[in-house]
Amino acid sequence: MTVALAGMTILAVLSWYTLSGADLVLLSESWAVPAVALTHLLAEAGCGYAWRNIVEPPRPSLWVFFRARWLRVSVASLTPLSGIGGALAAVRLATLAGITGEVAISSLLLDATVEMATQIVFTALGFAALISFVPSLEIFGWASTTLFLGLSAVILFVAAQRLGALRLLEAGVRRLANRWPRLSSLTKAQLHERLMALHQRRAAAVGSGCVHFGCWFLGAVEIWVALSALGIPAPVEKCLIIESLGMTARSAGFFVPGALGIQEAALVIVCGLVGLSPETAMLIAIVKRLRDVILGIPALVMWQWAEGRPLRRQQLASGGNRQ
Repeated sequence: MTVALAGMTILAVLSWYTLSGADLVLLSESWAVPAVALTHLLAEAGCGYAWRNIVEPPRPSLWVFFRARWLRVSVASLTPLSGIGGALAAVRLATLAGITGEVAISSLLLDATVEMATQIVFTALGFAALISFVPSLEIFGWASTTLFLGLSAVILFVAAQRLGALRLLEAGVRRLANRWPRLSSLTKAQLHERLMALHQRRAAAVGSGCVHFGCWFLGAVEIWVALSALGIPAPVEKCLIIESLGMTARSAGFFVPGALGIQEAALVIVCGLVGLSPETAMLIAIVKRLRDVILGIPALVMWQWAEGRPLRRQQLASGGNRQ
């Protein structure tokens, strides 16, 4: 909670000192937010397809994976649960749709790994474009350090999976089942074996990686759409730099719910490097936050509706039996 309040404070201070009433009027009168929201929804649909592609056939429809992905991002953006909470919510929604827990957990874990790897490539392209704009040894040093840390994180993540990190989760579930018998069905899940089977489907992983990579570029399209709607045209290269480095900062701030304040500060810095004003950076940031709210609230409502469906069915069944 303290971290979240600190992030909100940074966001409020940046907005107070950079935005004027005219900026907010411009934002309210433009079509930036709905256009960016639609573009982002398309990207989330692509990420849902990438996740589905990880799973062996036969598999549920794209809608099942799309709405679970949509919920995952919404929970991470709008609640204090951050990324881990979003992943748990996505697994829960997937299981409500009929996917077994071991398939949902293992496939989501591998999909997140593939997404992390493609983000590193996307970040590398952003740094390359930035260095072409601002040749600097300091920026080259930042790029090298960031990419090294990101690549190391992916390697460690994959190594942990192969060395049996999920076996620890399985052992924890068995211990909990000894205390709460209702969890006994979960002890049959073979998470590690299922994950290793998915690791063997290399062609599927590569295909999912290509889709995720394209979805990262849709994020750059969001920046271009937002700036165009606000009457601040910018070349595609600048949009690529802003999105890739801004998302890298947001990912690094995973410990802060929604990366509040971190995303905004990163956008101000990156926009300054490519010649855009702090006002423009904060307008982009606000568009992103409003996009999260517009898309996130329906996803949370959808989740609650899905949670209530079994209870409604039970009530209907019991009502029919009484008749």
